[in-house]
Amino acid sequence: MRNLMLNFKMILKIFSDSLNDSITAPESAEELSNLISLNFKTNKKLWELEDLARMDELGPVHVATAKKEIDKNNQIRNDLIRKIDIKVSDQIGVLPGPQKQLYCESPGMIIDRIAILFIKLTVVRNLLMVIKEANLREEYSVKEKTILMQIDHIGNFLDYYFDKLARKEVFFEIQQPIKIYNDKRIKEYIKILKKKGTQRKNSI
Repeated sequence: MRNLMLNFKMILKIFSDSLNDSITAPESAEELSNLISLNFKTNKKLWELEDLARMDELGPVHVATAKKEIDKNNQIRNDLIRKIDIKVSDQIGVLPGPQKQLYCESPGMIIDRIAILFIKLTVVRNLLMVIKEANLREEYSVKEKTILMQIDHIGNFLDYYFDKLARKEVFFEIQQPIKIYNDKRIKEYIKILKKKGTQRKNSI
């Protein structure tokens, strides 16, 4: 039985190091810890891009540019989730089993979700350092505790999941990416479908 040299505590350490940019150039871009770090950094960049996209006072060109960057980085994020799943599968030796043992959410998806929560936690903690109103501080203190609880619950489940995978009691499937929204060849057809949809709404 092969074990995975990774657990929830190690993942949190990778996130913390990534947040502080204390991770130096990796020996291999395909190392699992580096893939997790890159996923975290991509999610952080997406968070910042989404903030920029909401600044519509800067004009439509600014918003459109931010949204293009969001699309590009979302694709990078999805590719990284898949690479994490491939690396986990290779290290543990994941084998397909009966349908009842299939977990639809993969380790990469769960790590990605924890990364987003960790970023949210960082944002809330930074806000708590500057919020002056007592009521607002209390509200955001509650948010901080809720996020911490969510991270803890999902992280504990991930360790349980890794253990079940190592024991061959469950398995997951590496999803084949189906790219549509960034396929330039079908852009014109998407416009046609949207136009038809608008015409249908107007005729109701």
